[in-house]
Amino acid sequence: MDIAALSSVMSYSQLHMNVGYALTAKVMDQVEETSAELLEMIEGAIPSDLGQFIDVLA
Repeated sequence: MDIAALSSVMSYSQLHMNVGYALTAKVMDQVEETSAELLEMIEGAIPSDLGQFIDVLA
């Protein structure tokens, strides 16, 4: 393998890794955002007075 071919292969490998890292970062950001929204939805679905009263007549 000559120097030019080796350089091209190494450059392609570096590009491939950089794209992989960028994609992973985007996915992680999206998962974090979705998780935060899901937690807000769950917190909004629970009544604020839940667990404060006991029904002793039942």
